[in-house]
Amino acid sequence: MKTGKILIISTILCLCLASCETDDSPKEVQTPNADFTFTPTEPEEGEEVFFSATSEEGSSEIINWNWNFGDIQSSTATGSNPSFTYDEGGDYQVMLEVTDAKGNVYRIYQPLTVTQAEFPAKITWEFTTNTVVGNINDGSSAPVIGDDGTIYYTESRAGEESKIVAVTDQGESAELKWASTAVGAELPNAPSIGPDGNIYINAWHDDFAINKLNAADGALIWSGAIGTDVSNNTPAIDSQGNVYHGSRAQGTNGGVYSWTSDGEKRWEITGVGAFYAAPVISADESTVYFLNTNDGQIWAINTEDGSQKWEAPVGPGAGIHGTSLSMDADGTVYYTTNTQVVAISDEGATGAIKWQIDVDDAANSGVVIGPAGDLYVGSKGGLLSLNPADGSVNWTYDAEIVESVPAVDMNGNVYVGTTNGRLLILSSAGGLEKEFELGDGVINSPTIISDGTVFVEGLDEEVIKLFKVSVEESGPADSPWPMKGQNVKNTAQAK
Repeated sequence: MKTGKILIISTILCLCLASCETDDSPKEVQTPNADFTFTPTEPEEGEEVFFSATSEEGSSEIINWNWNFGDIQSSTATGSNPSFTYDEGGDYQVMLEVTDAKGNVYRIYQPLTVTQAEFPAKITWEFTTNTVVGNINDGSSAPVIGDDGTIYYTESRAGEESKIVAVTDQGESAELKWASTAVGAELPNAPSIGPDGNIYINAWHDDFAINKLNAADGALIWSGAIGTDVSNNTPAIDSQGNVYHGSRAQGTNGGVYSWTSDGEKRWEITGVGAFYAAPVISADESTVYFLNTNDGQIWAINTEDGSQKWEAPVGPGAGIHGTSLSMDADGTVYYTTNTQVVAISDEGATGAIKWQIDVDDAANSGVVIGPAGDLYVGSKGGLLSLNPADGSVNWTYDAEIVESVPAVDMNGNVYVGTTNGRLLILSSAGGLEKEFELGDGVINSPTIISDGTVFVEGLDEEVIKLFKVSVEESGPADSPWPMKGQNVKNTAQAK
C-alpha cells in the first residue's frame, strides 16, 4: 500500500549576466518531473509486477528512465514500463530516477508490499475403515505405493489381529480395494513392496515374523517363523526380491534374517540380541546394515551369505527404540537413538563413527536428506536440520515428533507429523509454510509420490485415517534418502 512519496530534484539553473538581455519578469526554468504506478497493487511473491511511469505536466523532456526495485540484489531496469518479480514477501522501496537532456535529475520513491504466497497444498480426501485401534500406529508407519497407484497401509491394534488396507486414489476420494487380516497378528511395522509388486510385513508373532501378501487381494502367500516376534522393523528388499529384517526379542532367537521372495530362509545370525530397527541395503546390494538395539551398534552383513563384513560392530552404544536407518551417497549410515543421532562410515573391513550429537529422543524417527544435502530428523525436542559433515545443528523447529520419519520434496520443503495430530510443512530454512490438523494423536511418516502428492496416516478418535495432501509443482527430493525407506515402496535400498 502506498504511504507516501519522496522527491529529490537536481536542477541546473541559468544565471543571467549583466550582458544578457533582460525581461521585466524572469524566465521559468523547466526541470524533469515524473510519477509511476504498479499493477497489481498488492502482489504476492512470485507474481510479476508491471510498472508504468509518466512525465508530469510542465516537465522537461525526459530522455532516461532508471529503476531500482529495492530488493536485496538492488535489481535495476530502464525504460518507462518495466516489470519485475519479487521472489520473497516483504516491504520494498522502489525508486524511479529520470533525467532530461540538460542532465537534470528527478527521483521519486514509493513503498511496495509483497505478500507471502500461501503454500500450494490442500487436503483432498481422508479415508478410514473405522477400525478402533486405541493407540499409535507405531513402527514409524508409512504408506507404500504400488506401480498401479494402489496405496497400502497398516492398522495395527496392540496385542490383537491387525489389518493391511489397500485403497485406490479416485482423485477427489479414495475407494477400498481390500482390507486383510490374513496375518492374524499385531503389525507394529510399516509394510514394503517387493519387485514383484507384492506386500511384505513383519508381525509381533512367533509363527508370522515375516509375511508376504498378494497385492491383488491381500491373501497370505507365505509366512516365515523365527521363534520370536518382530516390531518397528520394516523389511528391506533388494532388486532380486530377497528380504532382510531383524527381530524384536533378545534371547536365543534375537538376531537378523534373510529370506528369498519364495519364503525360503537364506541365512540367519541369532543369539546376538534384539534388532529393533529397520535395516538399510547398500547401493551395490553387497551389504545390509542392521542396528543392534541392545548395544546401539551397527552391524555390516554380507548379503550373499550372512557373514559379518566388519571385524566388529560399530557405534557409541545407547538406548534404542524403533529407528529407521538411512544412507547417504557416500555410504554413510545414519540412525537415531534415545539420546543421539549417529553417522557411521564404512571403511571396508571396519566401520567408524563419523560423528554423533546429543538429541532429545529421536529414537522413533530417522534421518532423511534434502536436495541440498542437509539432514532432517524428528525428535521429542523438535524437527532438526543437521549439517552432514559434522552433525552440527542448522536449526530446530519446536514440536514433539514421535513415530514420524520426515519426508523432503524437490523444493526443499520438509513434511513431518507431530504427536498432537498435525502435519507440518517447513521450508529448508526452518520456517513454517503450512500445517494441517489431521487428528488428535500421532501422525506417522509421510510418503511423497512423483507428482508431489503426500500420503500420510494419523490417529484420530482412536481410528487410523489415511490422508491425501495435494501439493502443486512438487515431488520427492532428488537426494539419496528423501523419505522413510528411501522410496515409495519402502525397500530401504540406497541409490
